Amino acid sequence: MAVIYIWQNIDMLSRLAVLMLASLVLTGAGQPQALPPRDAFLREVREALTRSQESWHRYSYKERRTDLHLNPFGRIGTGDVRVLEVRPSPNPKLTYRRLIELNGVALSRFQLDRQDAEYNALVKRLAGRGEPDSSERRRNDDQLARRRAQRLIEDLVATMQFDITRREFRGGKPAIVVSFRARPNARPQTREAQLLKAFRGDAWVDEASREVTAVRAVAIDDVAFGGFVAKVYQGMATAVERDEIEPGVWMPTKLTLRGDVRAIFRKARIDHVVEWFDYRPLP
Repeated sequence: MAVIYIWQNIDMLSRLAVLMLASLVLTGAGQPQALPPRDAFLREVREALTRSQESWHRYSYKERRTDLHLNPFGRIGTGDVRVLEVRPSPNPKLTYRRLIELNGVALSRFQLDRQDAEYNALVKRLAGRGEPDSSERRRNDDQLARRRAQRLIEDLVATMQFDITRREFRGGKPAIVVSFRARPNARPQTREAQLLKAFRGDAWVDEASREVTAVRAVAIDDVAFGGFVAKVYQGMATAVERDEIEPGVWMPTKLTLRGDVRAIFRKARIDHVVEWFDYRPLP
């Protein structure tokens, strides 16, 4: 049975959940008096998220996920459990997803070397010449990351609106809760903003660090998704967790999807979890 993976779109959702709040400083949300000063708070949240989006490609990480597939009865089932070592790039074509473990068994050195050789050949083919040296590639990646983050943030500002609603304690620490929803008649230009337009929910911002620690969202409309999961139906619940991977650096660590989808030509229900861990600075 063919197994079709949805890695790229799942990764997009994880980035969306934190990117959407980077535009807070440009929105006109109200603020109860007990909450922090609005303008300063939203500016600091945006700055923190911008730093994260501009530096995410500088860290490798491991990803654990379970394959999804359709069984003979037309229902979504689960397959292999894979652990991948991911070396991200602002250029999606250059992101390296290296399978290192399958169903609890580590891959052999031969299998790892074969993946490395295939990736290196791809890099040279895309470059049209030998692989650029590390300093040149770092500069190119940094510039591309900044441009992509700016484009996404501007589109999200035009697509979504935010409201600072209340203060809660999360993990024993005070957090500011920010609600979000699509603006009326919004016309998003990027794929990410088009997907986000169908969701509404809340985000929790650690009051001390101004970092987004969690996002909870629910689809309020059906939305085309692409790949194995062709459509997400109204009511799909999405949750993202973020943690501090090293002092001052926060990254997503868990994504949960629960709800109805259309897989190929059939409607089905999924309860899917993706975990990211073992973040390490790239050399």
